[in-house]
Amino acid sequence: MSCGIGTLLAPLRHRAVNALAMAAAFTAATTLGVFLQPTGWYVLPVLAVVAFLAGLWRALGPAPGIRACLVVIGMLITADVSPGIGPGLEMVRWIGAGAALVVLVQLLPPYGNRHAAQRRKLAEVYASLAAYARTEEAAGAAAARPGAAVTRSGGAARMSPAPFTAARNALGLLPSSARPAAAPLYGLLGEAERIRRALYAAPGTPHVPYRALAETLDALARAISTGKHHGPAERARTELATWQGSLAAVLRSRLAEAERLCALATAPRRDSASALAEDPLRDEEIPALCTPEGLVRGGLRRLRAGLDPSMTGTPLLRHALRVGIGTTLGEAAGRAIGDFWGHGLPSHGFWAALTTMLVLFPDYEHTFARGWSRPVGSAVGGLLAWGLLQFSWSHGALALATVAFSAVTFVLLRTGQHVLNVVLTAWIVFLLHQMGTAQGLVAWGRPADTVLGAAIALAVFLVLPTWHHHRVGDLLARWLRTQQRLLPALLTGYADVGAADRAALEDMRDATRRAREELESAVAHLPHEPRGHRARWTADELAWLTGAAFELTRCTALLTEHLPRRPDETVPELAEYAAPLRDHLGRLAQLARSPHGGPALPPGELRDDFAALCARTGLAWLADPAEPDAVSRPRARALNASLRTVLALETLTAQLAPRPGEAAAGGPADGPHRPHRTRHGRHARTVRHTAHATA
Repeated sequence: MSCGIGTLLAPLRHRAVNALAMAAAFTAATTLGVFLQPTGWYVLPVLAVVAFLAGLWRALGPAPGIRACLVVIGMLITADVSPGIGPGLEMVRWIGAGAALVVLVQLLPPYGNRHAAQRRKLAEVYASLAAYARTEEAAGAAAARPGAAVTRSGGAARMSPAPFTAARNALGLLPSSARPAAAPLYGLLGEAERIRRALYAAPGTPHVPYRALAETLDALARAISTGKHHGPAERARTELATWQGSLAAVLRSRLAEAERLCALATAPRRDSASALAEDPLRDEEIPALCTPEGLVRGGLRRLRAGLDPSMTGTPLLRHALRVGIGTTLGEAAGRAIGDFWGHGLPSHGFWAALTTMLVLFPDYEHTFARGWSRPVGSAVGGLLAWGLLQFSWSHGALALATVAFSAVTFVLLRTGQHVLNVVLTAWIVFLLHQMGTAQGLVAWGRPADTVLGAAIALAVFLVLPTWHHHRVGDLLARWLRTQQRLLPALLTGYADVGAADRAALEDMRDATRRAREELESAVAHLPHEPRGHRARWTADELAWLTGAAFELTRCTALLTEHLPRRPDETVPELAEYAAPLRDHLGRLAQLARSPHGGPALPPGELRDDFAALCARTGLAWLADPAEPDAVSRPRARALNASLRTVLALETLTAQLAPRPGEAAAGGPADGPHRPHRTRHGRHARTVRHTAHATA
């Protein structure tokens, strides 16, 4: 059963490969459990170690982490209920046969689209682009209303890097033999990146048909996901075709290329291969963003990041410790309590232990939601099973009822813990019906063990918690450190053609995206935590901070997009601003980690330095007689992107400036600083208004 459930958890490889790995691991774990059964209480140290490793396995992602827990549960159950080495190995042979059957079933139809998981992640990328276009349309409509205050940094028009990261990780898991056939998918991710950069340049451009862009991107998302052509409405095509301007030409060409790649990705395998042979993807169509990272390399990178001792309260390490300690305590408590005074299976604690393991998540929200939903579902399911077992069941009727329960369980697998646990508990009771007179004990003992395991899980989380309110400053400082490496390298790249190492730039941009994704994830957890109100910044201030972070991300994307490819596109004056910018970002990172961690940064200092640079070097001189309108477009683009970068950093500077009431240690005071927030917020809004007017 656990092996079968493990194959349903969002596989990124071929479903047969996923099932084979799960079957091998589950069979090996149950075999180990049989040999651990005679050790009695000495199984607890082994359980603590393997449960801790299962918690660390979550570095590969939520689904691999849950699969690792299921494997440990297999070891735990056989170590608990195995009647001995010989009979236990007989149990393992049946488990191995069932696991092999699970693998064989994966080879049966329906097969679905090839690379289904990768297609699903790519579809989410294009859906996020469509959502961003709609949000920009709404923001533009709100700004056009009379008397509306325009606040770019704090607005809702943002795009999370999470879909791009997930798509890249999914494509990186494909084996080398499958990558040639998946070439259109890599190309689609590259085009999505180019479309995103073009959309970042859209604010300030008049008459952008955001609704038509959103419909076209949604149609691409549906086609990638389903493998069937879903063209946008004719009205959207007409609106895009009649749109004029340089940005219109760029976006039309990139959408056309994405549609071509989508047609290749959704075509039959033979037609796609022949089309690729006639018109292969060029190297520049697959940027460094799409370079596969691989399962092992990516997992080790995430594991190192999760175990970084410089970060306060890293969730991965604490989660692994909670899983190791909680699972061991659950097994010990279940064995010690015994049979719940005649109402449960004697000397068995695996239900309490597995409940503890499955309730514990890296965050407060999911842990406490599961902490009450699993016991309630198990109690109702136990009552349901006990009531059904009051009737006389023949072997045939029992088999039919078990199959029916299993079918309902798998249908409801993704509906959440509430309904699933009701059916799952009743199903397990039916599976164990042949254990002599134990069926009644199972019906009462499983809910009791579930309540016990959930209580242990919640207690362990409260003793060793993961709160995000004190991590936001460290995560913001980490993101600023990545920007401190990226932005000066980008400005230096404008000195000459080829001055920038584009592969190194993409690596730095990838590190920046990961840092911002972790920052946004921590901020999103704050409203669900009881200590969220103790964060250094209020919810409104965090919205402005993340908005300014996105605005700076948009600026770096534009600077990357417009890096010079010809000698007449160079802007060597920008290279002089790399050193001041690096120094300012370093001091900003110190302020983010602690408000008294570095020298004060007066608001407006960076903008004044940029104005002095323009006056000294003629950076703002855009005249070019060779251009039709006598304006150098490359210099204008570079000046606009760099000025927006400066103003976004000014917004961050205003928000990170120390408040008079903050403690010397860097933590927020309970009350004295709050009246001063209006002053900083007013200055930040002034900077944002200036940025919008300049853009």
